[in-house]
Parts: sequence; structure tokens; C-alpha cells
Amino acid sequence: MTTKELIRMLTPPLFIRLAKFLRAGSNCPIEWEYVPEGFAYSQTHPEVKGWNVSDVLATYKEKWPRFVSMVQGTEPLGVTHESELTTSMDIIGHNTIMSFAYALTLAARHKDRLFVLDWGGGIGHYYLLAKALLPGVEIEYHCKDVPILCEHGAQLFPQQYFYTDMSCFKRRFDLVLASCSLHYTEDWRTLLQRLAGATGDYLYVANLPTVQQCSSFVFIQRSYRYGYNTEYLAWCLNRMEFLDAAERSGLDLLREFVYGHQPLIKSAPEQNVYRGFLFRSRQQGKQ
Repeated sequence: MTTKELIRMLTPPLFIRLAKFLRAGSNCPIEWEYVPEGFAYSQTHPEVKGWNVSDVLATYKEKWPRFVSMVQGTEPLGVTHESELTTSMDIIGHNTIMSFAYALTLAARHKDRLFVLDWGGGIGHYYLLAKALLPGVEIEYHCKDVPILCEHGAQLFPQQYFYTDMSCFKRRFDLVLASCSLHYTEDWRTLLQRLAGATGDYLYVANLPTVQQCSSFVFIQRSYRYGYNTEYLAWCLNRMEFLDAAERSGLDLLREFVYGHQPLIKSAPEQNVYRGFLFRSRQQGKQ
């Protein structure tokens, strides 16, 4: 373990967040910021380009070999593919992947083959993780994302399935995964209903920014420091509002997760906590 990794392990997460926030400096664009206009903000700000951007793919491709090496080795899975991939000891990354492992293994119980839909799955990072976590189970992987990412994902994994439209909802899956993706959709309730309808078993909504007291609100993330050269709007959802919508979508909550990710959102009415929620469909067994 390096000195840098040791210091990171021993430093309280709040201090790390504050240090990163201050280090950004006044001359750098604020990465996370409350947007009172909501999704209408994008109509007057062309820099909000979303995820279908060539720089996002270029960054993914540059880091892909290192990600593959870290996932397929024997090191801890403290890996965050959005990071510089300099360590496998990232606690937030480890919490995120081990929580996914719980959902994955529960869905795969008594099965030799698992059908997975990854909503917002990029170029297939979670397919690689699923194979590493469940080496004895065949994974049939279906991924829905923007065209520029799906095209490359299909080249990496030609035997799997990548969608740029809603045709992924024509069938059902053992596990539907929406990791750090549902909150980028303006009409998130309708999307949640469609994701719930696509699973015969489990739905895992992971890395969802939530608040406890105030109403849901919109924020912007300016992701230039990751090399993405884009900005995107997203919801920070009131936890009970989200759970009520899930219940109305025919989902029962099985387990809730926290990862330790709490980015500071400037001027937000309440600071957030990224949570995960594993649901079971009430339609299970009625197919």
C-alpha cells in the first residue's frame, strides 16, 4: 500500500470532499451546482451536451485496458472506472461493486444463465464486472445507452446486445440494473415504471443521488476534470418520493445501500447522499 492510499484510508470522507472542493479553485468551473430552472436550463446552455459526446468515448477507450486488468486480476475491486484508475483500494468503488455483487448473486441464485439489462451501461463496464464476480454463471448482457457508446460496446462484446432505442423493453430480464443513470432522465417516473416492467425478478437502482427533507431538485455536473468535455443535468431525488414511485410501479424494496459518495452541490437546498435500492418485482412468479 502506498503512502497516498494509506492517507486516503485514514482520512474522514468529509475532509476529502472539502479538500477536493477547495482545491478546484475559483478559476475552475464548479463541478456540481444546483439549477433552479430545472431541465429547462439546457435550452439556453448549449454546453449541456449530455453523454453522446466523442470525448466521453475517447476517455473510456483510453482507460479501458487498465480497467480490464484491474477487474480480471486478484486485487480488491476498489475500482471506479470514472477515476484515473491509479488504485484498487477506493472505498467508494469497493462499496459500489460489492453492492452490485449482492444484487447479481441474488438474481443468479439457482441459475446457470442470467439475463441482465444494464440501463445506461456505457461500453459494458458492468458486463466485465459481472463475469468477474460470477465466473460460473453465463451472463447474457443487454445494454441500453447513447449511440456513440453502444457502437463501441458492440465492438468490444459482439456476442452481447446493445440498444440505442427502447426495443430492450420487448422482453424481461432476471436483473435490471440502472447504475448512476436513472436520474439523468427528466421523466424519471415513467422510466422507473418501464424498468420495473422489464424485470421478472429484480431491479437494482444504484448510485442515485438522494435527499431526505427537501423536495427533489435538479443539479448540473460539469465533468471536464474527467476528460468528458461535457455537462449534464440530473435529478437529486427525495428518497421517499422515489420509494413511493417504486411502490406504485409494482416493486418491493429488499435492501438499501450507501456507498460513501456525497459530492457537494453548490447552493443546493439540501446536500445529497448517493444510495442504492434493490427491488423485487411483485410480478415474480406470475409470468
